[in-house]
Amino acid sequence: MSATPFASLGKLLSRHRAITRVSLAAISFTVIAAFSQQPAVQAGPQATPVTPESLLPQSVGIALDTQAPITISFESPMDPASVESAFELLPAQPVRLSWNDAHTVLTVAPGGQWRTDERYLVVVGSESATSLGANLRSAQRFAFTTLTAPAVTDFQVHLAGPDLAGAKAEAAAKEVTVRSSVMAADTGARTDDDAIGHPIGAGATSQLPTDTPTKVSSATSISMDFSVPMDRDDVEGRFAISPKIDGSLTWKRGSLVFTPTERLHPGTRYTITLIGAHDLDGNVLGGTGNFSFIVQSSAQLLKTDPGLGATGVEPTSVSMWFSHRMDRNTTNNALRITDTVTGGAVAGKAAWNDQSTQVTFTPDQPLAAGHAFDVSLGKGARDADGNAVKAKWSFSTKAPIVVSAPAAGTAVSMRSVSIPPAAPATTLAGYALNQVNAARAAYGFGPLVLDASISAVAASHAMDQAVNGYFSHYGLDGSTRETRLRRGGVSFGWSGENQCYLVGRSQQGTLDWCHAQFMAEPYPGQWNHIGNILNPNARRMGVGIAQVGSKIVIVWDFTD
Repeated sequence: MSATPFASLGKLLSRHRAITRVSLAAISFTVIAAFSQQPAVQAGPQATPVTPESLLPQSVGIALDTQAPITISFESPMDPASVESAFELLPAQPVRLSWNDAHTVLTVAPGGQWRTDERYLVVVGSESATSLGANLRSAQRFAFTTLTAPAVTDFQVHLAGPDLAGAKAEAAAKEVTVRSSVMAADTGARTDDDAIGHPIGAGATSQLPTDTPTKVSSATSISMDFSVPMDRDDVEGRFAISPKIDGSLTWKRGSLVFTPTERLHPGTRYTITLIGAHDLDGNVLGGTGNFSFIVQSSAQLLKTDPGLGATGVEPTSVSMWFSHRMDRNTTNNALRITDTVTGGAVAGKAAWNDQSTQVTFTPDQPLAAGHAFDVSLGKGARDADGNAVKAKWSFSTKAPIVVSAPAAGTAVSMRSVSIPPAAPATTLAGYALNQVNAARAAYGFGPLVLDASISAVAASHAMDQAVNGYFSHYGLDGSTRETRLRRGGVSFGWSGENQCYLVGRSQQGTLDWCHAQFMAEPYPGQWNHIGNILNPNARRMGVGIAQVGSKIVIVWDFTD
């Protein structure tokens, strides 16, 4: 058998190592080592050794099983003691040497087992001799390689996001009505066959052990494939996950599957370790014995419209944008828009974009002007991966200025005047009267008097609006200011009414703000608040102030 050049061994090895497993336990490789044998003579010069065939190592095994022996054959019977004393193995490890009866075949077996992924060199020293005493002129060298170490060839995890069934359900639920009833949410559960392993189910990803997958689902299982059958008890005993989390280990067609008993923590990096695990032949796991993955963080609220804490807005809808896909059903059920003035929930519909990252809520009725609204995602809201998502924010709408009609035929001339501050008063009604009279005096009109009956009518209408959450010159019973005044026992020929409300200010602060808005109107105007305050027909007035929560409603009634 001709020698295989050592320089080409690397290419040969690379071809063999591409094979998943090569078992050569039952194959013996024989290399004939040529020795010089001195003919038998009674006397004469010492025998001259024969020159060996090659000084390069000769291959006696490629991808050898770690428990398989190698054999070296000799052309002539050898002296076992001389060969064994001259025998050397590199790298060194215990071996068992044995011979056939003819002493022509040396068997080298590992003391335990060969190392995996190793290239061994066997040296038979030049002092080795045949049974007739002939020596080698130079040492003989033989090489063999062992099979590759067992390795984790693949691991699989589920990435965050809806599965195929969930995507179909999302299309059907693109627009839903937000109600108070709770609907069942899609849990995203998968069957055992679909979860992990072969074939890879929907939502799963296969990774090389050296990769670090990101955006992994909090509900993932982890599957590990091996290049050879493993010692399952040993592998399970050496399995570790950090940070530690409870779970169960099972085997599926040779793959190890770890199933956590709780959800993984969003945004956390986990590391799996199998270092020191053995295959069924006792070989230690090689290659990458640990690998990592990162769980996707839970969805966050990125943007709102109206903006967080916005005031004086007039929105026709309310929108929220999220960093990740959301579970539409659970989010719709948890979405609440509350009118803080009335305490009632705003009814409407929620619609989503195709990516399920933006929800737009459109109320059934326009949002009340001058009201504050709380928007919240309460308990139960989930992103597409099932992580809890909570959010709460608020905004307030623009306060209205309701125009009341002054008496017909009122004629005044426009002028630029300076209105002095209102004089202090012991009551808010008296303070409101002083505001009106200071303005009338600046424009040359006589003062009004505060009428208790008119104030009672104004106060009743203000309270009705505050308690029942509406804002109008018409009462819930259809009454007008004239019918209310007459029911209150007030006689009049001319009348007018102003009203205003604010949320979150004091009663005097509301009086100041509303009166300033009234007086900022153009004068003379038509059907405006300043026209009622400066009406030359006015002689009496009443003021009603009602507060429910942080909402304050004020009504001014004027008569002749």
